[in-house]
Amino acid sequence: MVYFSPAVAGNVRAAVFVGEGRLEAAPPAVDFERDHVRRMLKADEVSSDFKTAVLRFTDDTAGELLKAGFRQAQCSSEQASRLGVELEPRLLKEAGMNVSARQLQSILNRETAGFFLAQVNGGKLGRFTYLFDPEVRIPADAFGINAGEKGLIFAYDETLSGNDVWMAFHSEQEYATGIASYSDMYNLVDTTRYGLTLDLTEPRKVLGLNAKMDVVCRKDGVRVIPFAVGEYLGTDYAERRKKQLHVLGAHLAGGTELLFFQEPWEGGFSIVLPQAASAGEHLALNLDLKGDFMMESEVVAGTYFPRSAETWYPRHGYLGRAQFDVSMIHRKGDRVVSIGELAHEGPAEAGKDAIATEFRMEQPIGFISFAIGPYEIHRDAAMVNNQRLPIEFYSMPGSRAAIKEDFILAEMNNSVRFFSQMFGNYPYPIFRGVYRPFDFGQGFPTTIMIPNADLANYSTYSFIAHETSHQWWGDMVEWRSYRDQWLSEGFAEYSGMLYAQLRDKTSSERQLIETARQALKMPPGTLTGVGHGRLVDVGPLVMGYRVEGRETRGAYQALVYDKGALVLRMLHFLFTDTQTGDGTPFFDMMHDFVERYKGKSASTEQFFAVASEHVKNTALAKKYGYKDLNWFYRQWVAQAYLPSYELSYHLEPDAGGGVLLKGELLQTGLPDGETWFGVLPLVVHTARGGMARGSVAVLGPRTPVSVRLPQAPQKVELDPDLWVLSAKTSINKQ
Repeated sequence: MVYFSPAVAGNVRAAVFVGEGRLEAAPPAVDFERDHVRRMLKADEVSSDFKTAVLRFTDDTAGELLKAGFRQAQCSSEQASRLGVELEPRLLKEAGMNVSARQLQSILNRETAGFFLAQVNGGKLGRFTYLFDPEVRIPADAFGINAGEKGLIFAYDETLSGNDVWMAFHSEQEYATGIASYSDMYNLVDTTRYGLTLDLTEPRKVLGLNAKMDVVCRKDGVRVIPFAVGEYLGTDYAERRKKQLHVLGAHLAGGTELLFFQEPWEGGFSIVLPQAASAGEHLALNLDLKGDFMMESEVVAGTYFPRSAETWYPRHGYLGRAQFDVSMIHRKGDRVVSIGELAHEGPAEAGKDAIATEFRMEQPIGFISFAIGPYEIHRDAAMVNNQRLPIEFYSMPGSRAAIKEDFILAEMNNSVRFFSQMFGNYPYPIFRGVYRPFDFGQGFPTTIMIPNADLANYSTYSFIAHETSHQWWGDMVEWRSYRDQWLSEGFAEYSGMLYAQLRDKTSSERQLIETARQALKMPPGTLTGVGHGRLVDVGPLVMGYRVEGRETRGAYQALVYDKGALVLRMLHFLFTDTQTGDGTPFFDMMHDFVERYKGKSASTEQFFAVASEHVKNTALAKKYGYKDLNWFYRQWVAQAYLPSYELSYHLEPDAGGGVLLKGELLQTGLPDGETWFGVLPLVVHTARGGMARGSVAVLGPRTPVSVRLPQAPQKVELDPDLWVLSAKTSINKQ
């Protein structure tokens, strides 16, 4: 039996089904999505009976249900009414999504494709939700799934206080054509400039925010604009409900008040324009927000940070670039810091005990943050590309924390100069570090936030360099979607390895590489302890954060950071002349990638397009005859296997007076039918300390090997420097 709601704007927009039903959804024909469904549900598809379903839509679902023979109820039902009423507050709490606001956007913006959501319950899989959003608003804003997937099947897991996304998929047409649009292609507006005024006079209690936003409409007929804010706040302790920034008022620059919608638990809000805007039209929005969005450090009292470092100001779309003016009103005893250059510091109009500090960023960037506390500024300068680059470190007074500021400034100086040589000019007018008493760092444009990292060891060298390199990987060149975030974190992790080796040549890089390789072989964590298998098998790089779940804890760090770094290292090897050790072509390629995409976002496919252009001219490509890196992408980025290699060989006399190293190279650890290609370094040691470097190729499980040597070797090594990712690499002399 189907119970329809009254019509809204001439059409039925909601329904409740009570009876016996079944939902079956096969994953798309993509290996990692199929594997993900199997991992989540121990089944090949989402298949379940159900007894109730609550539907919300803006398409012709009502008509289609009647055509399909569903019986329409002729009277009201207490059960159906209750189910319909409970849906929205549940989705708001569990996912931060406002379904009514999403339907309003669809109706007033006259979207051509309809929105659809159905939450079913009462079957073997319990309560779960099917969503299809052609404009990709809810997948991107509520779930961070912004690679263009329009459909989701998800279920709330109380043990995780979050949602398990069982399946994400594009439209049938996109699979048929092989062409899909990222979520940013559906943005309604672009924000070109922010003027943010923060009231931090009572940081222990509240964040007050006035946001002036210059936006440009991207399409005709825009009437409702959704914004995200505080969407990463969790459900534990009702954080998103109690600590969220709430909109107090919204108006246009001329004073016209705007209607806005924001529900408790919502991870954002929507504003309604008085009339539809046209493509290219400029709007000046003025928004006032306030909330208990600040948190005080438990380690160093009196230091405060936004609860979610990137989501404290309103945004439309993912990582849209804008210019920023950030003015912070604060107490005299505090010092504040944000991104960009310090533009002003002096008494505030708010009163004699308040200070106004303004930071300005004229280069469009994707995200910013800030901090407040009793900071002391320590300064240095680096010569980068024959230009003086000011370097600052906002540290704590000695009475609050013992920090070796000179050491940190020196490492920031060294690493920013190193990466400017390796990847291209440092793009910003200043480079700044800020002490943040947490156990992780973050890299924002011009400003890295780091804990006390002042121990002179390879781990510290790598850590500071990792955060510094985010000025290139993540800031100058943004990742396009969650599937591409390894271009930021994996690249930064490998950059840290490169710098650590330069800084401490003993064994720093090798220790970091061995640690990363070992992490991939560790079992995943679960809610109850240690799981089965290896983290490397959980999923490919292009699954991004979705590899992490209740049965796969630790997968995101191991895969996006560690495997991402090691995959980039393998590319470094493919661009290196094995005989001379010259890796210049690799850095030339990385520099070209930066030049093409600086100030933009890049996808994994776009990175490999640049790499393929360069690789055909390398020594190894000419030797083995490959013209691009499509094979490498398929094996190491889109798949999740970890092979092992064994070289079995013997020596035979050569007619020319030397010897032949003959045998075969075995490649194991791959499923039947997978024929991987690879190139591995081969190092031959001869008498009196002589050494020759070369390479051998493998295709499939067994590949014959024949190498002519001028004399019998004393020792043969296969990939002794760990260039190629493997479960095990070994030599067997017969």
